[in-house]
Amino acid sequence: ATEEYGTAPASGRTIMIEYSSPNTNKPLHLGHIRNNLLGYSVATILKANGHNVIKVNLVNDRGIHICKSMLAWQLYGGGETPESSGMKGDHLVGKYYVEFDKHYKQQVKELMAEKGISEDEAKRTAPIMLQAQEMLRKWEAKDEEVYSLWATMNGWVYEGFDVTYKALGVDFDKVYYESQTYLLGKSLVEDGLQKGVFFRKEDNSVWIDLEAD
Repeated sequence: ATEEYGTAPASGRTIMIEYSSPNTNKPLHLGHIRNNLLGYSVATILKANGHNVIKVNLVNDRGIHICKSMLAWQLYGGGETPESSGMKGDHLVGKYYVEFDKHYKQQVKELMAEKGISEDEAKRTAPIMLQAQEMLRKWEAKDEEVYSLWATMNGWVYEGFDVTYKALGVDFDKVYYESQTYLLGKSLVEDGLQKGVFFRKEDNSVWIDLEAD
């Protein structure tokens, strides 16, 4: 009975606590530790107060940032894996996110020097960035090769994350992945465009004017 000391009877109230929620292009860092321990602590306190608590992790596993790591691994990885490198999977993928940035900055610098263009234009037209954008388009079209690489590299990251979660003593009742939910958001944006709630700029980005609010 001592284990139940200080806990309240069931309240009938269900509360969802969402925490961690990392990107899959780099390792968990100090900010994630704070977020994980706070989220888990709040969930535990609410549970002790008699509430039914659902601990949720929303993983941002898609997007241009993920493609940056994937592309850099393709270009510069030489087939390296967590096993061959001895690196934790999330650290290995993070290494290639940094590698992308290094080559991107170098290309921007070269374009500015050779073509005399502005930094903004160089950032937009750097070949490695255009390749990453094309990779994202291929991912959204379910290109077999890109999708397979995405699944493999995300798998490395999840294995690394699990080691960290275990070390911290935190867990989740449900994990949601953005790759499974983004199409819902996309359809809502398209609906908003048709209704005139949003508007599209020349560069194809979608905006809303909130000045009145």
